[in-house]
Amino acid sequence: METFKIGICEPEDFSPSALRRLETLGEVSLFDGGNLKKFISDKDAIFVRLKYLIDDELTSCTSRLKYICSPTTGLNHIAVTDSQISVISLKGEYDFLSSIRATPEHVFGLTLALLRNYSHAFLNTGNTVFDRNPYRGHELFHNSIAIIGFGRVGKIISQYYRAFGADVYFYDTEEISSDYAVRCSSIEEVIEKGNIIILCANYTEENRKMIGCRLFTQMKGKYFINAARGELVDEESLIDFIKKDWFRGVAVDVLSNETEKSSFLDELISLWPSRNIIVTPHIGGATFDSMQRTEDFIAEKLSTIIKAGGDEG
Repeated sequence: METFKIGICEPEDFSPSALRRLETLGEVSLFDGGNLKKFISDKDAIFVRLKYLIDDELTSCTSRLKYICSPTTGLNHIAVTDSQISVISLKGEYDFLSSIRATPEHVFGLTLALLRNYSHAFLNTGNTVFDRNPYRGHELFHNSIAIIGFGRVGKIISQYYRAFGADVYFYDTEEISSDYAVRCSSIEEVIEKGNIIILCANYTEENRKMIGCRLFTQMKGKYFINAARGELVDEESLIDFIKKDWFRGVAVDVLSNETEKSSFLDELISLWPSRNIIVTPHIGGATFDSMQRTEDFIAEKLSTIIKAGGDEG
């Protein structure tokens, strides 16, 4: 039987225990940053994070590839239509994901950072004036939170905010109840209720650019945080409203088309010096703890699937 070949496309700090598990399935190779198309051409399975867009053009070099493994919930970095290729991800793994807290913690951190003007208040070589007056901010206690999309992340952060004494509201297309947040009947209502708007919705083609001019109009003087997917937001409209000094603060952890150079990112950063803006490079789920655990989980999931299908090399 031909050896089963697995390629790790982003090997930096890849989980050692996941690597050992994969080595029991076959031959494992680590991508050296050269020609990705050539690298995957003889692979039966590949592991990807978010750096590369895996699409039909890339996979056209091989008829051997059977599995694309991604330790992520969002899959907008994978655009493969070949029905012979299966995508193995964290999507739908609710029990496991309930113990993965990196993204909820990052969202909570961004909230505090916006409220307390950390993007400008941290002293460094360019800011050495020890004066607190320009950076006076606001407290989370008795503030109001509006969560758009009440899935895993939304449910977890609602508990964090309540523990700090905030009032929490949410909107979701599904009929969901919560002990920590009050459900609103529409996205407009939840934005009206909240002072800090948190976008946590899942991305689908149907809700592409769901947050645009009409909803931004409701956010005057409020904070807006997107740690979900960039494709959910009309980024040009967001820039326009920031230029009008519409928001009290904006934090962005995600962009649309993250595998390509972004003019939106350049413009967003250019607006930072005079405004309360935080941009982080999709680090929501990027902790050593969470990444190791998710890679271990996906490696085990691949192993189970291969053994069930008798494909082990």
